[in-house]
Amino acid sequence: MSAANPHFHRIERAPYELGCLLRRLPRYLSDPALTDEQRELAAAAGHHASNYSASLLAGLESLGRVIWSAALNEEQQVERRDFADVGQMVATLATQLQYLNYLHGEVELHIHREKGAVA
Repeated sequence: MSAANPHFHRIERAPYELGCLLRRLPRYLSDPALTDEQRELAAAAGHHASNYSASLLAGLESLGRVIWSAALNEEQQVERRDFADVGQMVATLATQLQYLNYLHGEVELHIHREKGAVA
C-alpha cells in the first residue's frame, strides 16, 4: 500500500499520521468531486485508523490476560505476545499524546493569532 499511496507511511506512528491526514482532508468526504490526491489521503487515513484500532484492541486484550493471569495463578506464565501487544499499545498511546500535544500547540497559536498577540 505505501508504494502505491505516497500519503501512507510511518505505519508505526499511525495515531500521529492519522491526525495529520485528517487535517488535510476536505470537511465532507462525501463530495463526489474529490481529487485523486484527496482520495489517497482518505485511503491512507483509513489504513492508519485501522492499524491504530487493531493495535489498541490487541494491547487491551493482552493487558487483560496479563492482569488476569497474575491475579489468578501464581504459576501461570504470561505469553510473550501479550507483553509485546501491551508494549505496542503503550507506544501507540504515547504517539497519540504526541499528536495531541502538537494539536494543542496549533490551537494555542491560532487563539493567540486571533487575539492579535502573535503577528
